Amino acid sequence: MTTIGKPVQHSALLIAIAVALLSACDSSTPDPYNDDTPTSGHALILADEDLRSIVDAEKQVFESIYTKATIEVRYLPEATLLKAMMNDSVRCVIATVKSGAEQEAFFAKRRIEAHVIPICMDGIAVVVNKARRTDALSIASLRRLLTEGHTEPSSSAMDSIMGIVWYKVLQVPLVSGSGSGVARTLVDSVLRADGVPLRAQALHTVDQVITSVKENPDHVGFIPFAAISDLDNPRTRALRDQVKLLPIARTDTSRAVLPSQSTLADGSYPLRREVYMILAEGKSGLGTGFVSFVANHKGQRIILKLGIAPHKVPAREVEIVHQ
Repeated sequence: MTTIGKPVQHSALLIAIAVALLSACDSSTPDPYNDDTPTSGHALILADEDLRSIVDAEKQVFESIYTKATIEVRYLPEATLLKAMMNDSVRCVIATVKSGAEQEAFFAKRRIEAHVIPICMDGIAVVVNKARRTDALSIASLRRLLTEGHTEPSSSAMDSIMGIVWYKVLQVPLVSGSGSGVARTLVDSVLRADGVPLRAQALHTVDQVITSVKENPDHVGFIPFAAISDLDNPRTRALRDQVKLLPIARTDTSRAVLPSQSTLADGSYPLRREVYMILAEGKSGLGTGFVSFVANHKGQRIILKLGIAPHKVPAREVEIVHQ
């Protein structure tokens, strides 16, 4: 009995040691959700659904460079985004609105200072049916459209200078996304502090707004310019070809301009809005790495290529070859 017991005890000891070694190995394996670095691991980011084209492009390049990094992006309407921001697992939020008092109180409770980093300037594009003879709209015309549901033909000095021709009253304003940042931007830019409610029909996607305007000459659509700014993208060109993009004038005496990279940058296009990254992690993790990438020259070049205005214009690199 004694000679048999010793091998059994020895085997049990070896098994215990093996289990302990395996446990030690497991405990040393990095947890991508908690042991992330600026260039590796896993991070949850929330983004306004209006900004999908921007965020998708940045994410694709970032993950192709840093292959050990996984950026999980959840796209939400702006109204939902502000509530979802108050989640312990969220590292970064990309939006056209800064965090409010409720969000700041949440960050303070977590003892985290939220950093707001501007990354680019987007705008709201106004589109109409291609058959319309309307050449441009003023902010005053947009205000009537968005509060009364229509804008009547006018013989104002503004319309005479710009040569606006009306053949049918514009009505049924459409915005992309229920609770979207497009509606909030229109309230801020057009209605201002008037206290008049916005009257517009919300459709779920940009594609639905484009289709509705294409099929209905009396409809006018308001969509994120970033959704139709990249003319190198065949899908974007196909969307843009279906409708007519209208120039917008700030005042009755100013020139109407189309949204473009340059008019967004210099402020001459009145319906513009800044895009921010709100960093809310208490360490230098993957969220910090992604924000740094987007805000610096590589990320800003991606934004430049998309046809909207980067916050920092990347320097041009010119190679001089001596022959």
